[in-house]
Amino acid sequence: MSVTLKYFGLLAEITHCNEEQMELTAYVNTLLGLKSAVEHRFPAFQKTAYSIALNQALCNDDLALKDDDEIAFLPPFAGG
Repeated sequence: MSVTLKYFGLLAEITHCNEEQMELTAYVNTLLGLKSAVEHRFPAFQKTAYSIALNQALCNDDLALKDDDEIAFLPPFAGG
C-alpha cells in the first residue's frame, strides 16, 4: 500500500522535503502506526507539536489507512 506524506513548515525543514511517497507494511496500517514510524525515522518529530490531516481533514490517530491516501503533517496554526 502506497500513501503520500506531505510536510509543512518546521516539519518540512526536519524531513528536508515537502512531499514523499511511502510504502506501508502490514504493521503500519493506521495513522497511529504511521505516526510512530515517522517519529522513529525523524526523532525531532517527538519534540515537535503537530497535527495530522488524512485526505485534507483533521482526524484522530486510530483511523485505518488505504492505498493512495494523502497524509499531511501540520505544524501548529497561528491566527490573528
